[in-house]
Amino acid sequence: MKMASRLSMMLCLAGTLMVLTGCTDAEPGKGGTIPPAWDEPGTPRIGGVDGNGSDQWQGSSSDIPGAWGAGAGEGALDARTGVRRLEVPGFPKTLYFGYDTDRVNASEYGKINEAAAFIKANPNLVLVIEGHCDERGTEEYNRALGERRAIAVENVVRQNGVDLANVRTVSYGEDKPAVVGSGESAWSQNRRGVLWVGKAN
Repeated sequence: MKMASRLSMMLCLAGTLMVLTGCTDAEPGKGGTIPPAWDEPGTPRIGGVDGNGSDQWQGSSSDIPGAWGAGAGEGALDARTGVRRLEVPGFPKTLYFGYDTDRVNASEYGKINEAAAFIKANPNLVLVIEGHCDERGTEEYNRALGERRAIAVENVVRQNGVDLANVRTVSYGEDKPAVVGSGESAWSQNRRGVLWVGKAN
């Protein structure tokens, strides 16, 4: 009888402890922890493995992920970066990320290398790198993850010898999905980086 009473008390204490400490959710961002951005003090901004990938964006301007909002065509000023968008052949370039990661896939390096070569040949222009996420996770988590994705791409651009004065990064988190909807077919297209070219205002 005493043994059963002690066991019951121990289970009760264990349950209370679990409630007080909380349980970890497998979905990113639900735990309330924002991962560190790569540009925080003490964290490296250069990483990744060299690789080659497929070439540039294959769609038309009407297929541009997120459509960039009304009036965001050539000459439109992007308020977040202070860059005036230009229509340049081969841009925008869209590259894709795995689930809940800022690691650049080897298959995407070709697109980044092309963008870097273009900016090096046109130092009067600016390369804007947007980081985007799918809808899973909190808004804050996805904003931080989008920034880390943009910075991961910036690191590859810098490895190509581009002056960072010619690069701007911006995170939109989950705010500008390329495809509206849930499920992996939509999510895989929303986990992306978008590279476009403009002139600093």
